[in-house]
Amino acid sequence: MKKTTKTILTVFLLAFSLVAFAQQDKKQQISKAIEDYFFLERENIYVHFDKNVFLSNEKIWFKGYVYHKKLGIPFYSCVNIFANLIDSDGNILESKLLCGNLGNFSGGFKLNSNYKSGKYYVQFYTNWMNNFTEDESSVYDVTIINPSTGIPNSLSKNAEAEVTIELKPESGVLLNDCHNNIGVHVTGCDNTPLNVKEVSVVNEKGETIKKISLNDLGYGKFDIVASNKNNLKVVATINGTTHEQVLPPLQAEGITMEANSYTMADKTFIKLRTNSFTYKKIENKPLYLTVQKDDKTYIVELVFNDNKLELTAQLENKELFTGVNTVRLIDDNLNQIAERLIYIYPDTVVSSQLNKISDDNGTIEFKGKVNNPYMNLSISVLPADTKSLTAKEDIYGELLLSPYIEGHPKTIAREYLNSISRSNKFEMDLYLINKSSKYLWNNILNNPPKENYTFDIGINIKGTVNQKLKGNGYRLKVSSYTGMLDERIGLNEKNEFNLKHLVVPDSCKLRFTLLKRGEQPKDILLKPEVLNNNRKFNKPFTPAKVSCIDYSGDNTDLADFELPKYITKTVMLEEVKIEGKSNKLKYGTVAGNGLLRGYKITEGDTKSYFYILDMIRYHGFDVSNKNGEVSITGRTATTINGQKTKPRVYVDNVYLMSFDVLDMVYTEDVDEFYINAHAPVPGVDNEMGIIKIYMKKDFSYRNKPTADLSFLLKDGFDRVEPFKNSEYTSTYDDKGFENFGIIDWHPNIMTDETGEFSFSIPKLYFGQVKVLIEGFGANGKIISEVKTINL
Repeated sequence: MKKTTKTILTVFLLAFSLVAFAQQDKKQQISKAIEDYFFLERENIYVHFDKNVFLSNEKIWFKGYVYHKKLGIPFYSCVNIFANLIDSDGNILESKLLCGNLGNFSGGFKLNSNYKSGKYYVQFYTNWMNNFTEDESSVYDVTIINPSTGIPNSLSKNAEAEVTIELKPESGVLLNDCHNNIGVHVTGCDNTPLNVKEVSVVNEKGETIKKISLNDLGYGKFDIVASNKNNLKVVATINGTTHEQVLPPLQAEGITMEANSYTMADKTFIKLRTNSFTYKKIENKPLYLTVQKDDKTYIVELVFNDNKLELTAQLENKELFTGVNTVRLIDDNLNQIAERLIYIYPDTVVSSQLNKISDDNGTIEFKGKVNNPYMNLSISVLPADTKSLTAKEDIYGELLLSPYIEGHPKTIAREYLNSISRSNKFEMDLYLINKSSKYLWNNILNNPPKENYTFDIGINIKGTVNQKLKGNGYRLKVSSYTGMLDERIGLNEKNEFNLKHLVVPDSCKLRFTLLKRGEQPKDILLKPEVLNNNRKFNKPFTPAKVSCIDYSGDNTDLADFELPKYITKTVMLEEVKIEGKSNKLKYGTVAGNGLLRGYKITEGDTKSYFYILDMIRYHGFDVSNKNGEVSITGRTATTINGQKTKPRVYVDNVYLMSFDVLDMVYTEDVDEFYINAHAPVPGVDNEMGIIKIYMKKDFSYRNKPTADLSFLLKDGFDRVEPFKNSEYTSTYDDKGFENFGIIDWHPNIMTDETGEFSFSIPKLYFGQVKVLIEGFGANGKIISEVKTINL
């Protein structure tokens, strides 16, 4: 008897252990599928435009931020970024290759009279994004006004011309004979919010059975026990016109999921409900509540039993992940049953203070402080009543929300995320009830991405020296004066070469010089192949035209849209000859240069410092040059092991990845020189000090070579230009300037270790102005604020 009992117990324990192992194996399968799908790094791009409505004689200016999705910090290694300007028919009008610099980039598109009035789009992407099933690119719409054709109808649309009522069951399931929560979103033409505060749930008899409150963006929710016997619809009445939408079809079988992450500060509650028909099929079967963000997971096993049709799971927020979390209910066969998005708030948020400190000599000075160190900011200043700020997104929405949501919806998320409060958490939850995950479970389970496209860092050139060489030992020198390039590379047995990771500006000339020890260097003519500079995106953007906007014509009635007036003629002064050269700094007002000491290179400087490295050495850095390998270090150590700092160096606003290009650069070829040996530099690379070098553009004083053996590299990195505002005839008390003018644009403002920053604007306008501040810090913290200041 004892033997029999022992055998039965052994069999029971073995069966129990096998079940436990199988359940643990399911958790591992889910976790591994998610890890594999998000193994490759992913970039997200947000772009801050100086404004969103432009006249056809202006330039579109922008500042971009590249975010490391998994790590939640700037994507420091992202270099090659592409931008396409696209018309309303989906035609690419212009493309640019932009240079990423430690997680940010700047640029612009110059417009002209050939651009018709209408809506245009700018798409930003990288070659690496081609690896993914989902579209990870970023697209922004801008409006262009050509005065000769009038105001585009897209700018003056009637919001009530097309009303849409969207209904979404909270977990994607509307279950028969069960309690359901349903999200509601009411919008007008082109997703414009309407002044609608309430809608109704109406039965087949026309009786109102429930009222639903909507917020300012048109979001709401309601709960209902759905049944096949009920034919319900949601009805909205707007200015006497009734709009309605029937409820989605009911499912006979399934599980609903309700989430609450806003009632208690440190907890999230998940409530599962089912009906009697489903319970019979799932009783005592394991279900896996999976909370996921990127490659991170948290899994809880749940079971329906004891004839209970409702389960509640209490999750500690510290076990979850800051930002958007996708909550999935997975069955024992790894099928997704329900899905819900929730948002876990951080402990603190970033905010700023901004004050006007002086108003002298036609310039207004501002000083501000952010409660986070080493922030990289962009700031736009416009009249308070401007019609030019029409953006539907901000940096919060584009980096923290939309990348996780199906369709990449546009939202001004600062309304939810600028402060942590129960009401903000509720509003955020209301938004997410109405959304679905961008990442489909079936893809995660069966279709992990493969690395078929490269992560490009710079431009590659490769070619062959097509002449007979005597013996071995030849090397090729590749140089560019305007591109600040001086590289030496070897040739293989076929006389082929491959030079990688070049960061050179568009339309610069490359010179190729054949080198061999004991022989005279010889310039040769080569036409190499250029790679990485013109990548196509495999998910081209196609604009969706909405039926409520007439794209065929423009509104020529300018009564409500008075335009700015520009200087169109220049008065020439004759018989005036100015002797000598101006010593005024041209680049002193470029963003970031205000913290540096600037020098206009004089003839005396060229005699005192023959090479620019000599001038850098004189101004507080240690410089060494060993056979073309240049090292620049600070004269102080900031680490425990005594490692010396190194500065951040720019030439014509292009960040130098190697100091070697400064070898043999003559001071006489430099126009202006800016330096601060103690300027703070955000990051983790032990950097301190900033040096900016601006080269002369005219080299007519140099002897030209007898033959041009250079190679013109087309489609290189877009040259970064300092902001230059349009020339207005009037800005004070001018309605056109108030509507569409801009006071100033600062794309690159760095805060110090205490979060302090400063900037100035020209005195173009009286009254109230809007100051739009956006950016992120080295630690990934994000800021997006709009301040109204009285000048």
